[in-house]
Amino acid sequence: MSEITVKKLSEMVGAPVETLLQQMQDAGIHVKGADDSITDRQKLDLLEHIRTSTGTVEDTQKTGKITLKKRSNNELKLGGAGKDSRTVNVEVRRKKTILRKNTTAAPIATDAPAVESAEPTNAGTSRAEELGKELEAERKVREQAVIASREKAAKKAAPAKEAIKETEVVAEAPKAVDTPLPAKEATPSPEKVVEVPVATKPVEKKTEKPAEKAKPTPAADIKPTEEKPLEATPAKAKVSEEKVDVKADDKTESTTDTPAKPTLTVNKSKPEDQLDANGLPKDPKLRRAAVAAKARAEAAAIFKKRPSRVKPKPVVAPTPVKPVEAAKPAAAKAAPAKPATPAKPAEKAKKKPFQGRANSAPLNIKGGNGGRGGANRKGGKGRRGQRRNEPTVDQSTEHGFEKPTAPVIREVEIPETIVVSELALQLAVKGADIIRAMMGMGVMATINQALDQDTAILIVEEMGHKGVPVKAIDEESQVADLIENLGDFELHARPPVVTIMGHVDHGKTSLLDYIRTTRVASGEAGGITQHIGAYHVETDNGIVSFLDTPGHAAFTAMRARGAKATDIVILVVAADDGVMPQTKEAIEHTRASGVPLIVAINKIDKEGADPEKVKTELSNFGVIGEDWGGEDIFCNVSAKTGQGVPELLEAILLVAELQELKARTDGPAQGLVIESRLEKGRGAVSTVLVQQGTLKRGDMLLAGAEYGRIRAMINEDGKPVEEVGPSIPVEILGLSGTPSAGEPVMVMGNERKAREIAEKRHNKERETRFAAQQAAKLDEMFSKMRDGEKSALNVLLKTDVHGSLEALRDSLNKLSTDEVVVKIVSSGVGGISETDIALAQAADAVVMGFNVRADVSARRIASEAGIELRYYSIIYELIDDVRDALSGLLKPELREEMTGLAEVKGVFKGSGFGAIAGCLVTEGVVKKGNPIRVLRDNVVIFEGELESLRRHQEDVNDVRMGTECGIGVKNYDDVQEGDQIEIYTRTIIERTLEK
Repeated sequence: MSEITVKKLSEMVGAPVETLLQQMQDAGIHVKGADDSITDRQKLDLLEHIRTSTGTVEDTQKTGKITLKKRSNNELKLGGAGKDSRTVNVEVRRKKTILRKNTTAAPIATDAPAVESAEPTNAGTSRAEELGKELEAERKVREQAVIASREKAAKKAAPAKEAIKETEVVAEAPKAVDTPLPAKEATPSPEKVVEVPVATKPVEKKTEKPAEKAKPTPAADIKPTEEKPLEATPAKAKVSEEKVDVKADDKTESTTDTPAKPTLTVNKSKPEDQLDANGLPKDPKLRRAAVAAKARAEAAAIFKKRPSRVKPKPVVAPTPVKPVEAAKPAAAKAAPAKPATPAKPAEKAKKKPFQGRANSAPLNIKGGNGGRGGANRKGGKGRRGQRRNEPTVDQSTEHGFEKPTAPVIREVEIPETIVVSELALQLAVKGADIIRAMMGMGVMATINQALDQDTAILIVEEMGHKGVPVKAIDEESQVADLIENLGDFELHARPPVVTIMGHVDHGKTSLLDYIRTTRVASGEAGGITQHIGAYHVETDNGIVSFLDTPGHAAFTAMRARGAKATDIVILVVAADDGVMPQTKEAIEHTRASGVPLIVAINKIDKEGADPEKVKTELSNFGVIGEDWGGEDIFCNVSAKTGQGVPELLEAILLVAELQELKARTDGPAQGLVIESRLEKGRGAVSTVLVQQGTLKRGDMLLAGAEYGRIRAMINEDGKPVEEVGPSIPVEILGLSGTPSAGEPVMVMGNERKAREIAEKRHNKERETRFAAQQAAKLDEMFSKMRDGEKSALNVLLKTDVHGSLEALRDSLNKLSTDEVVVKIVSSGVGGISETDIALAQAADAVVMGFNVRADVSARRIASEAGIELRYYSIIYELIDDVRDALSGLLKPELREEMTGLAEVKGVFKGSGFGAIAGCLVTEGVVKKGNPIRVLRDNVVIFEGELESLRRHQEDVNDVRMGTECGIGVKNYDDVQEGDQIEIYTRTIIERTLEK
């Protein structure tokens, strides 16, 4: 077995040593350098590896074919209308096969006779040379393929401005041989010359939708060769076919018949031994000429069949490709074909004949078909079918109008309160834009949050619009339109409405009790009035209606409402007590309402009564009696004995007669809500004072934000009545809810309008309440940031009537201080329900009921949750309990009291005690264990604890003034002579709220 070095093998095959070493390494042959030897077996393995890697293993040996494949991807946009517009992926595959001569069964037949005649001793060397030749042949084939591909690329890049000629390659041999060519694909020729006939078969495309316009592409510009005649060329040299497959995403398939390829036919004029392994002449010049001719023929065929390039703009409608007539083979001595000059694209478009509707370019419009007269219609343009050959461009179905350049400024009407979503609707923007603008102004809000008028106007102006404030629509004017014309009714005298006011326990209710000859005061809890009592009394001189108001400080709002609804005010003052705070308040309410004032000095029967003193005190507030030259009437009465009561009633009727009180008795009724409450089994119960007209059972009533039809009317004695006239109080049932005290009441003839007005008022109240809550939250947040966290007492309050609820809310809120605050998490009228207990549990609140009770289910849930229910019937007790609870939340006060003072006379050092101060007690008592302060020059330099106290080497508990002692200060040794030691005590004192 012969061996050869790698370097020598590289010289034989004509390949670089580095390339050969890399190929050996890839083939699994382990060599270290160029001087290493390889065997014949390793050479065969190397050859097998090279053939396998290049795809020429057995097929090359058997058929002599070398196949080159190339693939490229591209995208085309199909100009469909609407949803038909899509992008198509086009994949172009090119396949080229090069044939070579295969004269013997052996892979390489060159120099076969020499191999056969070789001696056996030289078999190894001949085999190595044969392998080297095979490698060289393979390398040359690859070089030819590379040259062919480069020439093809150069032809494609050259501008197609010159005439394209059909090329005939003629190779004349010096000695012609009449032997026929053995190649199967060789084209027969009448003359013994080499011809390259260019024949193209018709190209057929089967597509569902045309993707692009196929343009006939002229062949490459190939000039006839002027080289010397070829002595010998391979008989079976052939350029393989090129196949183009187009695959689209919309399942469009294009099948292209492979056209006949130009075949290079050469007359065999030389013996076979003058050809190399590739069937080419060994002469370098002839070899170059043959390779150039073959490359030109391949380039011409490829250039003829290449697909037309896609132009992005303009989009031209695809047209079917006309079959190209096969070029007839030229005669042996025929002249070259006349070159065809390619036309420019613009001229080509102008000269193109009209091809009908099927070939018209679709108008590429996004999302639409372009209207009736579009390019998709027959004729291409408009209804009349005018010719339209100009290319179409992409258009949009959107309107051709642009937005106005000037900003749109809207004028928005802003009511007192407006929700963010409603404001966004008026501005024609999204709610998020409003919220973003508010965030830019430093305000956090939600889409359902109500804004006040000033804030809304600022936001509107910030967004570039104009805000117009709208005054609140006077609902009374709307109601007036619905009420019948009342000017035609006759006015009659009506009874006066008298309100009794004064300080608590001055005898207001007792006086009214005597007048009514009943025991009203005994029925009130604690003997005090906690509601507005409305009564009417029939006297010998006529009817008088009385409103009894509470005198407690918590019922300020009740007294104010009583003063507004009255014609005359009776101010009750106790003769033995004089003017009190609520007396002053009653005078202020009376003066504000502008009604006459009658002063009743009560309890004149008691010892120590001094009516003159009361007159003197009242004169300080502008209340002067007639006997003193004033306008106010004074009456001395006794609610217990009845002294002066008839004179009081006579004075009331006299003042009423002077006022000439009149009202209509016919037509729809109007009045005022005195009190309202919620009763179990009866629903909302409201006490109404009729001021005008006659109120009847079954009337549609509107009271504030509540409405309803009257189901029943009950007088103060608990008896049902059918109708009541002016100045008469009555309880009504049938309203949708409990209206607030002081709300006006009117009878409506239209139920639908009454419901609309009530709902409008309800929404307004809700928005106002929500805005107030938001403001309270912000104020609370800022106050927390400023003052820190406050201790809070959460309270859930339920009362029997609206007036008591209002009074309790005001009183509890007044208990709040800078350190503690009362938070009423919920309040309402009626009994305590399960919902109230659940809310109290969530808010950790105390449940308080004033004259109400919890139902069975609420009591059960409260006991399970451990929530205490507190019931009250007297307002004093409720307020006092809340005050005590707030006092428990107050931080205790820490007070310091100095008990003794000692002066340091000397300092002694002890090994076990450290510095001991010898002191003289100058003030008070020094006690062991008390906190101390060390003063030096009247400045505190240390605070600590008195650790040891001795007198004459004995431990003592205290040392009094004028006695010497030794004092040891804990953890302090810097005591000096002349210092003072101050002994004091700390005392913790519980704080309470002032009443």
